[in-house]
Amino acid sequence: MYGTFSSVSALLLAGSALLTQSLVESKLVFAHYMVGTVDPNTNHAQQDIDGAISVGFDAFALNVGNPGADWAKSTTQQLFDYASSKSFKLFFSFDFYGNGDISQHQALFNQFKDHPAHLKYNNLPVVSSYSGGSIGPDTWRNFKNTNNVYLIPNPEADGNYYNNPSAFFQSWGDAIDGVFTWETAWPDASDRPVNVSSTKDQAIKSAADAAGKAYMMGLSSLQYKHCCGDSWYRAGETNLPERMEQILSLSPEFTEVITWNDAGESHYIGPCWAEGLTDEILQYGNSDTAPHDGWQPLIASFIDAFKAGATNVGSMKPRSGSFAGAMWYRGVLNSCSGDKPRGSGAAVDAVNYAVVLPSGSSGYSIRVTSGGQVLATQPVSAGLSYNSVAGLRTGAQKIELLNGSGQVVASANSNVDVSNTPTNGFCNYNYYVAGLQ
Repeated sequence: MYGTFSSVSALLLAGSALLTQSLVESKLVFAHYMVGTVDPNTNHAQQDIDGAISVGFDAFALNVGNPGADWAKSTTQQLFDYASSKSFKLFFSFDFYGNGDISQHQALFNQFKDHPAHLKYNNLPVVSSYSGGSIGPDTWRNFKNTNNVYLIPNPEADGNYYNNPSAFFQSWGDAIDGVFTWETAWPDASDRPVNVSSTKDQAIKSAADAAGKAYMMGLSSLQYKHCCGDSWYRAGETNLPERMEQILSLSPEFTEVITWNDAGESHYIGPCWAEGLTDEILQYGNSDTAPHDGWQPLIASFIDAFKAGATNVGSMKPRSGSFAGAMWYRGVLNSCSGDKPRGSGAAVDAVNYAVVLPSGSSGYSIRVTSGGQVLATQPVSAGLSYNSVAGLRTGAQKIELLNGSGQVVASANSNVDVSNTPTNGFCNYNYYVAGLQ
């Protein structure tokens, strides 16, 4: 179920042949953005938008958990002010875990729905959500009809959503334009290694297609949280490239990257500004000491392939140059003796990598070194290649891209050594990411 995306940049990129007709079959990619305190005396909001544009995102989905707070209004205003001069859009993702009252979310939405930087699809302002199934289709139907929006909420809490998708769309069909599935972006927390699955996505998308509704899939790296009274890990070894493969295969209308800046759950790919974070979160989810922007070139390659209609990762290409890639690893071994998160049994002591090579590439390989010991040398080919190489050791980590003659043409080196020591009493399961250079 495709529609029309209102964007000057999209029309320009489409070429003059399409300038006189509607832009149809426009696949869009968003980044979930946690709206926290952003100091208006900095250029942090501008850096976020410029960074997202460089990766290829079409918009931020603004997750607002406290829509009445002055800091939330201030950050939202900063983002809209700057986006108005850019080829970039914004829309709201109502956070019903943060605030379950849709009227309070609507009040903030009303302030910006007519702003030129607000994303429109089929000429309607787009609205999504994080959670929201429990408020039921009647509430959403009333919101949609009252506000005349293009609605793609996250209604997973509805009992039929996973158990009987066809029945779900029968009861929700006239209340929504599409759905966003959040939880399938990772495997469930587990006591043993487990891979992400798209089985539920397939069933829901099939029912959505039959009902004439759009589908949005989530793309993410991992989940690790150690704050706010809880701690859990959802496997992130090769979750990111596996999910890219699944999304390209299923070819939904939209993809939402989870997230741009959620330090609390460690799946950020951009900066997480310290002024909006607690000291508890900064102990592990600190983008200054554990940056994740090394994943951005991989995501950029995915975005280009997704928007071009590619259905397999073999079609992915580096956006510029002869490669794109990254290495990522946990900073502690599983034998770390401190407080461990729920689901830590799913973690593998491994060095993980992904690399994208241009079409026609041959003879290349990746050499993986951990703690001074070569763990493996593995062939890689055109498109996306990835793996999780077991045997993580304490010390420095490195991957090297070798050409057919065995020469090193690029490498990614760790900035933080792996240890077996807890920090502040807990074992930090966040990842360190190093881009291939």
